[in-house]
Amino acid sequence: EYMGTPSECLFFFAMKTIHSSESCDIPDGVKVTIKKRIVTVKGPRGTLTKDFRHRLFDMRVTKTGKRFYVESWLGSKKDIACIKTFVSHVKNMIIGVTKGFRYKMRFAYAHFPINVNLTAPENGVVEIRNFLGEKLVRKVDMLPGVRIDRTDPTKQKDEIVLTGNDLESVSQCAADIHQACLVKNKDIRKFLDGIYVSAKETIE
Repeated sequence: EYMGTPSECLFFFAMKTIHSSESCDIPDGVKVTIKKRIVTVKGPRGTLTKDFRHRLFDMRVTKTGKRFYVESWLGSKKDIACIKTFVSHVKNMIIGVTKGFRYKMRFAYAHFPINVNLTAPENGVVEIRNFLGEKLVRKVDMLPGVRIDRTDPTKQKDEIVLTGNDLESVSQCAADIHQACLVKNKDIRKFLDGIYVSAKETIE
C-alpha cells in the first residue's frame, strides 16, 4: 500500500493549529490568579485551587480582571480539546465559589430498608447497613470540603444531601456512595436497590 513520500508523510502527521484560544467571563466579586500554571479562584464562598501544570498552555487574566484566557500555539487536536477542558474547569470553580454545588441522593429498596449513619457533617464517614439484608457495614470516607446532611424525614424520606464548593469533590463523594452499594451477581433490572443521585443543583 502506497504511504506517500517522506515529505508527504511529514506534512500529514505534522498538521497543527497555529493559534487557538478559549476564554470565560469572571463575574464581580471573584478574583482569579495564576502562578506557574496553578489557578486560584477566590469568591464569596471560599477559595479553590487547581494545578494545570501537566499541559504547556499560556494562561492569563486581563488587566481588568474580568476575563480568563487559555491559549495554545502550534497545538494538536488534543491540545485544542484540553484548552476547552481547562476553561470548563475554571468555570466550575467560579460557580463553586459564588453559588456552590448540591447533590441530592435517595435510597431505593424493595424489601430491606437501607440504614445510613453519618458520623460527622464534614470530613466524616458514611456507614451503610442492611443493604439487601447483608450484615456487612459499608463505609465511605468523605473528601475534604464536602458536607453531608440527612434531610428531615418529615419533608423527604430516605434522602441525604451533599454540598460543597468543589464540583469534583462533591460528585466524587456521590459516586463513591453510589458504587459502595451496587448489586452483585443478580439481575440489576429486577434488583434496583441502591443509593442514587436524584438532583444536581447549585446552592444559591
